[in-house]
Amino acid sequence: MIQIVLWDDSGNTTTTQDIGLVKKALSEQKHRFWVDFDSPTKEELSLLEEIFHFHPLAVKAVRDLVGLPKIDFYEDYLFLVLHRVFYHFESEKCELREFEVFFSKQFVVTTHQAHLSRTFHSTREQVCEHRIELAQHGTSYLLFRLLSMALQDYKPAIEKWQDTLDEIEHSVFERSRNQILERILEFKKLVTHMRRSLLPEREVLIELYENRNLPIFAKGTHPYFKVVLESMNVLMRELESLRDHATSIFDIYTAMLSIRMTETSHKLNYVMQRLTMAATIFMPLTFIVGVYGMNFKFMPELNWKWGYFLLWGLMVSVTSGMVFFFKRKKWF
Repeated sequence: MIQIVLWDDSGNTTTTQDIGLVKKALSEQKHRFWVDFDSPTKEELSLLEEIFHFHPLAVKAVRDLVGLPKIDFYEDYLFLVLHRVFYHFESEKCELREFEVFFSKQFVVTTHQAHLSRTFHSTREQVCEHRIELAQHGTSYLLFRLLSMALQDYKPAIEKWQDTLDEIEHSVFERSRNQILERILEFKKLVTHMRRSLLPEREVLIELYENRNLPIFAKGTHPYFKVVLESMNVLMRELESLRDHATSIFDIYTAMLSIRMTETSHKLNYVMQRLTMAATIFMPLTFIVGVYGMNFKFMPELNWKWGYFLLWGLMVSVTSGMVFFFKRKKWF
């Protein structure tokens, strides 16, 4: 599907799907326009060469999907490959969604798949509402709106991640055992993947900002591209903040886990100490009982009148002595 927006120097816009108006605008040079290829077919993509005569390498990049953001400078236009990192709230996974932009002083041509239709539709509505800016700054203002809208789409994901991180932190302090470690590691992996995906995107925006004085850019658009770059930097700082917050929660969790293991170890040592002392106390008693439990015929002590009571006295004395010794050593 092809969506076309044309406007004149007064900012009056016309929305159409008639590619013939684009050909007329190119020949007469009276209108500036934006052609958006939404899920383009092969026949529609062929218009990139037939009407606009874009470089074959740029057209090939559109067909093949480059995979990495980039910016190429041609004689009278720019070619940008950009990504919108889409976060699936249901599956909690990130997906790279690529779109391409051909930018010149007279036109903007964009290509993308259906999963970015909402973003481009919102941008079209905003552009048509800001006719004064469109008349003053032309295609530069349109490019600014495209870049800004792509960055604004990250806000829901960032807010969701902050809520998720607060929930994980609460679970840690509540000493919940609901797979806390796995959730923290998955969250760090997700944020790191998002940040790594945006780094090449920021490099493209930096290069675009540094070349803002090229003739194809309208005068006075410096603040617009500065805002875009600052928005990207703010987004990167938010991701770094989330990553650092997740790291601090991980450190707190491991510290609490270590404390719990230490407490458990102390309790186990306490129990083992008491069992060991009990076994130590009963060792001599077991020996005495074992000796006098033997069935030898000639055992002199068996004929003693007070042998039984003497043996009990010996065992009580040994037990008392050992308990006193343990108490003095503060092992009890």
